[in-house]
Amino acid sequence: MQSYLWGMVLVSAHCKRFLHPLSGFLIVGLLLSYLSSCKGKPGTDSNLQKDNSIDSIQPRAVLSVYDQALLWAEQGDLRVIKLCDSLLTAPDKQADASPYYYLGIYYAEIKDTANALANFDKTIVADYTFLEAYIEKAALLLAQKKSAAARKELELLRAVAPSYAPCHYWIAKVAVFEQKNDLALLHYKLALSLDSTLQEAREAILELEK
Repeated sequence: MQSYLWGMVLVSAHCKRFLHPLSGFLIVGLLLSYLSSCKGKPGTDSNLQKDNSIDSIQPRAVLSVYDQALLWAEQGDLRVIKLCDSLLTAPDKQADASPYYYLGIYYAEIKDTANALANFDKTIVADYTFLEAYIEKAALLLAQKKSAAARKELELLRAVAPSYAPCHYWIAKVAVFEQKNDLALLHYKLALSLDSTLQEAREAILELEK
């Protein structure tokens, strides 16, 4: 199951997660080798258990450490916690806000909303231009029917990136939830004008104009 961001509205094609290859990260091989022997059941607090299978470990030549973190996060794989902790405490300090973001994705995946929101907040504090973190947080808040809080988050995002199409798409989603259809139509159209491939916005406009 994908994260709340586009899983809720089927727009994953329009929001690629931030992947930051970590050049010079010489311990990646050892780290992934260690973690691959510590597979815990996703979404549980069980102790990490050994697992000799390798089907969940992608070829290291193909996936960077950040690719692997995102993959595990979206799978709800407990190993992402140790991996992100290692990135955050790396001596070369090349890790940025991404590990917090991946932890947010992981906790959202296992339905731990409080920890998910906390890690998206940490992402934004570490890098206020990490646009997807605002969207993920707003989507979680809207799923909890906290539309005012979601709207506030999206307004912050709009101040940072006024031309970011997903922001307007989600402002429209919040407006629909609040039964403000005129406002929703305005932002769906704005989202579509900024990203003409956003088919979901096009369909929402047709629905509202019926």
